[in-house]
Amino acid sequence: MAQSTQASEQMGQVTPIDINAIDLLKQQHREVEDLFTQIEGISNRASKAKSQLFEELAAKLEAHSKIEEKHLYPEGREVDEDQALESIEEHDVVRKLIRKIAKTDPKDETYKAKITVLKELVQHHVKEEEEEFFPELEAELGEEHLSELGEDMQKMYHKLLVQSG
Repeated sequence: MAQSTQASEQMGQVTPIDINAIDLLKQQHREVEDLFTQIEGISNRASKAKSQLFEELAAKLEAHSKIEEKHLYPEGREVDEDQALESIEEHDVVRKLIRKIAKTDPKDETYKAKITVLKELVQHHVKEEEEEFFPELEAELGEEHLSELGEDMQKMYHKLLVQSG
């Protein structure tokens, strides 16, 4: 079975948890949705907190994109080439907007609008993956292969987050 990792709050150790690639990606989607909600809930005066949450969001989106591009989309191209290629292009658009937001002061009047557009782009991408692409991959790749992918993706994801932080 594939393994996810969960940080132990007390010891800083990593504990393995079984998870397949699709479940891992869905879990990451929920984490990103939560970060968007937190950012939206912060007042414009709390710009430092907003910046910190945005940095966490950007790091998680980048790590998520990289693991999909390295592990999932090459497999996915064999299942649905158009969807895999479209997803890669969506990642590129998200990256460009993240760079633009990173250069914008959270107090700037356009900051909230940029975050909203980023959220909408990510929601569109997540919806297509979860409703169309993931079911195709589950049917074609099977549980065992998705579990192996999940293990590789989880390792890479955590390594990328450590490097970014």
